[in-house]
Amino acid sequence: MDSKIVDLTGKPRKDVPPPVSDFWFAQVDVRLGRIEFMVSRLEWQIWIIVCGCAGLLIFEIVKALSGGPQ
Repeated sequence: MDSKIVDLTGKPRKDVPPPVSDFWFAQVDVRLGRIEFMVSRLEWQIWIIVCGCAGLLIFEIVKALSGGPQ
């Protein structure tokens, strides 16, 4: 039974310092996060404008169908 057991010895792990480009990637992540926040805020503003215009259109349609003053 001992012939089926294999002794695995791994290499010691080297702690490599992070590359200098990590700072650059962090800056890119921050800027992309700001861009995503601004795009989502713009999306909400567009939806509010679209819903407001749709509401006004519905009021005008109801007013036209009810025979209100022209």
